[in-house]
Amino acid sequence: MIRPSAAGASAEHAMACSESIQILARGIEQLGRVRDRGVSFDVPSHCSPMTAQTITSITDLLLAAEVFFLAGRMTRTPKDRFSAAWYFSGALLLLGVAALLGGIDHGFFEPTNTPRYLIQRSDWIVLGGVTFCLLMTTAKQFFPPRVQRVVFIAAVVQFAVDTAAVLVVDSFLDVILNYAPVMLLLLVMSIIGLRSRRGSPQMVAGIVILFAASGIQAAGVDVFTPLDRNGLYHLVSMIGVSFLYLGGVQLRTK
Repeated sequence: MIRPSAAGASAEHAMACSESIQILARGIEQLGRVRDRGVSFDVPSHCSPMTAQTITSITDLLLAAEVFFLAGRMTRTPKDRFSAAWYFSGALLLLGVAALLGGIDHGFFEPTNTPRYLIQRSDWIVLGGVTFCLLMTTAKQFFPPRVQRVVFIAAVVQFAVDTAAVLVVDSFLDVILNYAPVMLLLLVMSIIGLRSRRGSPQMVAGIVILFAASGIQAAGVDVFTPLDRNGLYHLVSMIGVSFLYLGGVQLRTK
């Protein structure tokens, strides 16, 4: 298969953008003509404005869409099974599933007072899987084989204990206490590994941004109504996940 040159690809992107702009311009022109005819576009008074809960659900689903897209790109990278890149691909995929479950929960279960135990606990268990994959990513990227085996046992035990805990304890704090130390370990090892190129500045930036997003959520930043702290957490996390992906593609594939 003959691949198009960089110049050809740029020309195609430019042409696509130009066509999109032309379509948008024609749409705006048609909209102006309809308005000139006296057609009102006002929102009916009986329609309620978007609530913070609705925005939270939408941003969760947007996060899921982004992560699934990046996970798909990550799986295209040739890699050995059980390599750092392989585990990181799993982490992205499971993170997308968790964000999807969260969006469904906030958008459909919570507003209707439907029992949330099943979907909420499923979400938390999937996040435990994300933590497991990130811990194994760290081990495979930075630790020698002997330590990797020890970390694998610890990761399995951690996942089992966390799963049992979330089934009993009705608090998201358990999820935080489970993944925060692993994220901190990955951050520290990535910083230490910058000199040897085992770590990457993109991975460091992604983790720092995700910690900042968690800080925004914990601090209760609600200055962009109806975008509350949860919706803002999702939007900032989308930026962080993008950097995580850029760091993930540099992980060891063997």
